[in-house]
Amino acid sequence: MGYELSERFEAAFNQIHDKLCDYANEHNNHASFTEVLTKARVQHHVIDQYYDLLKQCSKLRNAMVHRKIKEDFYIAEPHEDVVKEMEQLAELLAEPPTALSIASRPVEYFDFSSPIKKLMAKMQEKEYSQYPIYQKDKLIGMLTDGDIATWFAANIDQLKIELDQPIGEVFQIEKKEHTKIVAKSATVMDIEAIFREYLEKNKKIEAIIITETGTAAELPIGIISSWDLIRLKTYNFPLLKHT
Repeated sequence: MGYELSERFEAAFNQIHDKLCDYANEHNNHASFTEVLTKARVQHHVIDQYYDLLKQCSKLRNAMVHRKIKEDFYIAEPHEDVVKEMEQLAELLAEPPTALSIASRPVEYFDFSSPIKKLMAKMQEKEYSQYPIYQKDKLIGMLTDGDIATWFAANIDQLKIELDQPIGEVFQIEKKEHTKIVAKSATVMDIEAIFREYLEKNKKIEAIIITETGTAAELPIGIISSWDLIRLKTYNFPLLKHT
């Protein structure tokens, strides 16, 4: 009797175990799955997000492998759809989707001293709702379409705009605490964790800006708003969860 599905399941599990060792920076071949899973969870959102699922995978694997009657003999053969989910999970952990994969690019940004006419021209050209503002090559905050609308409403009676006025002299720039900066190495799971953290603390977040190494002194290469999370591919593992 062949055990192709069991062998595929075990191979995928071993790939996950090896990857968890990498995430946990644990190179001891005798480190248990539970040990590296617990260590990796603390530092990596991709592991934390699938922690319960990975624990369930460990139980399934133990039921199949630790109860072998003899070598190359599995007490049960998993369903092919369960094996496919296991292989998909192994691939996801090996190469988590990057934040850049759902980010808006390129990013339109302005200097604090840029004239208003430059901003207005860009708004007519492209329907962006958020603009990172830099001063002396460093991010200082965000200018949103809501800020612009609020300013126009407040000044409607005496509206006379000098189009050469600097942006920073006219509009209130959202403070940087409403903006998070991450490195291009960030994963989608890192982004989800940031939005979740702000939501749980009832704090406002306008956008997440992606730069090369995650510092404010770098120009943006991508920007993510809560709307961009809609683009996120949903990974569901219904069979593994309920097996």
